[in-house]
Amino acid sequence: MKIGFLGPEGTFSEEASKLYLKKIKGKIDLIPFSTFHDILFAVESGKVHEGIVPIENSTEGTIGIVPDMLVKDVDLMIKQELVLSVYHYLIAQPGIKLSDVTDIISHPQVLDQCKNYLRQKFPKAKLHMSYSTSDAVRQVATSLGERVIAHGKVKGSVFAAIGNKGTAELYKLKILAAKINAKDNKTRFVVLAKKDAQRSGKDKTSIVFSIKSDRPGGLHDVLKVFADRDINLTKIESRPSKKALGDYYFFVDMEGHRSQELIAHALKEVKQVTSFMKLLGSYPKA
Repeated sequence: MKIGFLGPEGTFSEEASKLYLKKIKGKIDLIPFSTFHDILFAVESGKVHEGIVPIENSTEGTIGIVPDMLVKDVDLMIKQELVLSVYHYLIAQPGIKLSDVTDIISHPQVLDQCKNYLRQKFPKAKLHMSYSTSDAVRQVATSLGERVIAHGKVKGSVFAAIGNKGTAELYKLKILAAKINAKDNKTRFVVLAKKDAQRSGKDKTSIVFSIKSDRPGGLHDVLKVFADRDINLTKIESRPSKKALGDYYFFVDMEGHRSQELIAHALKEVKQVTSFMKLLGSYPKA
C-alpha cells in the first residue's frame, strides 16, 4: 500500500502520516510529493492508494487549495482525520547567532503563523517562500548555508529557516529559537482515498453544496434541514466558486455517518433544495 504526503522528509505532513500508520496494519510505503496538486492527482490516478494533506489550521483557518480541488478537480473522499499539534522552530547553520540572521525562509502558511514573532524579532528581515518547511531547512543546510561563515566572520546574506525540530536534527543544524508560533497551534489533516470509511460510532460527515442563484433564504433552507433533525454542524464555511463574483460553495461538517438513517434523509433533502451537492465522505472523528 502506498500513501502520499507533502514532502520532502521531515515535514509535518510526514509526521501526520506516521501518526496515521499507527492506526492501520500491513506494509506501507510513504511517498513524498512536492505539491498538494501532485498528491491529490496521484490518488485520483491510482499512483498511490491514499494521500494525507493538511486542510485546516487553528490559527490561520482553511488551507483553501484542498477543499477547492475536492469540489471539481478530483473525485476523492475523506476516510480519516488527524489533528496534530504544530510547533515551529527557527533553524540555522551552526555558528550563526540570532543577531546574524538577515533572511528567513519557510512555507507561506508557516510564515503567516509566525508573523507576530517575526514582526517583533526580525522587522527588517527579508522573507522567502518554499514548498515546505522541510525544503526550507534543506536549503539552509545546503545551498543557502554555504560559505556563510568565513574565517570566523559572517559574510553575505544569512538565512534561517522555520521548520520542525526533527528536520533540524536530520540536517545537524542549530535551533536559534523554539516554538515561535502561537501556543495553541493545531493542524487538521485528512486522509483522502477513492472510498470513505465504514461507520465507527463516532463519526463526522462532510459535504459541499451551492444554493440556487437569486433565491432568498436559500442557505436558511439548507441549514433548516439539519436543525429540524437536531443534527449538530461542527463547521460551515463559504468559499468562492471561482465562476463569478458573489457565487459561493458552502462546506459543512456534521456529526454522524452518512449510513445513519437520520443523516441519509437529511442529505437527500439537501440535494433537493440545492443546485449542487457533493458528499466528501464519512469518517471517524479525530
